[in-house]
Amino acid sequence: MTTLMLLSSCGTVHQRFLQGDVIGFADEVQTSYAAPRGLFSELKSQERPWDLLNASEKAKMRQELTTIIPRGNNTTAYYAMELATERIKYVRRHYAKNDPQTKYYIFLLTDGIDNASPALAQKEKKILFSRTPEQYQKRLQKKLKSAMGLFANNTFEVYPMMFEGEDMQASKKRNRMSDEQFKAKTAEDMKCFRYSSIGEAPELISADNFRTIIEELKKKFVSSNYTFRVPKSYVNKNIRMNFENRHGQKISLIGNLQKMGFSYVLKNIQFDSPQATYHLKSRFCTEQGKSLVAHASPEGNDPLNVYFTIEDMRIGNSPYFPVKEKVEQEYEESNNFWQLNSEYQEVTKGAINTYFLLVVDGSNSLDGKNKQQNGFEQETDMAKEILDMLTERKH
Repeated sequence: MTTLMLLSSCGTVHQRFLQGDVIGFADEVQTSYAAPRGLFSELKSQERPWDLLNASEKAKMRQELTTIIPRGNNTTAYYAMELATERIKYVRRHYAKNDPQTKYYIFLLTDGIDNASPALAQKEKKILFSRTPEQYQKRLQKKLKSAMGLFANNTFEVYPMMFEGEDMQASKKRNRMSDEQFKAKTAEDMKCFRYSSIGEAPELISADNFRTIIEELKKKFVSSNYTFRVPKSYVNKNIRMNFENRHGQKISLIGNLQKMGFSYVLKNIQFDSPQATYHLKSRFCTEQGKSLVAHASPEGNDPLNVYFTIEDMRIGNSPYFPVKEKVEQEYEESNNFWQLNSEYQEVTKGAINTYFLLVVDGSNSLDGKNKQQNGFEQETDMAKEILDMLTERKH
């Protein structure tokens, strides 16, 4: 194991950690992992997640997306999400070992509003007294906010998605709502599921077909992070990283490499374009985002170089992806004389530090009033596509 330089955490840093679970809900809630239910259940032992670096375990998780999700006439999304949030906390502590780099995600797929969580939670002794839907929404938000603990800087985000099926469309028509009114109402009804530990929570994605939903998710979820190396011999020199994307847009990132004790920092970083931005509250940033802190090499031990990662690079509102073959690194010798580092090479491997939950609705309404739609099949196919998106992307 290696330790992330200058990032304050007592946790272990994993170089390859990619795990996941499935939670299905309808009249009941079922989980892909064995875990107790009821009061204080989060304090008791839970089975490990699927290790998605293992092809056979990924295949098993994929299979569970068609076998573990219960079917029924009710929706218990609040309760399923409460269990998901507790699962996130448990995995963070017991399996990710409080690794400061691990990212956590919940992907919620549903076709309607919760109508049965308080009753099911009381039946399973998760709550002792009945709660109104509004009270349960507040309860869920508190659970989401506490999942990462008081001092963790980990990314934790929830992506709520809703299929506007036959039932939802009938309600819209019955109440004579415009598209704008319907969108506003569903966004309000579903806002309790939204959460992000690092900034603005992802908006609800809703549509009357699953292809639109998955394409919108991909647009929002893709992260434009970039990791680069700097020779340790460049200490006290200004470093300039020159980028160009596939649209020909060029930007440069400039900073001064400094050594602080046994660690390294890229100080006073800034882009040369006012439209270029990055994530100022990234776990790799200090000083309100004005400095980048070095972290362990994603390629293993490297005594000659230090590594930096800048997260969520953008031009305006659009993610910015550098073309790797066109990246250049320069260093300032003296009196504004910039020298090209012709030995600069791309960082080709990245750490995989992710745990995610697919929380999937199994209510019969997915298939329409007369069971003539195949909404459930399309929903589980979309969940498999999300699984592939997470396990096949470069982290």
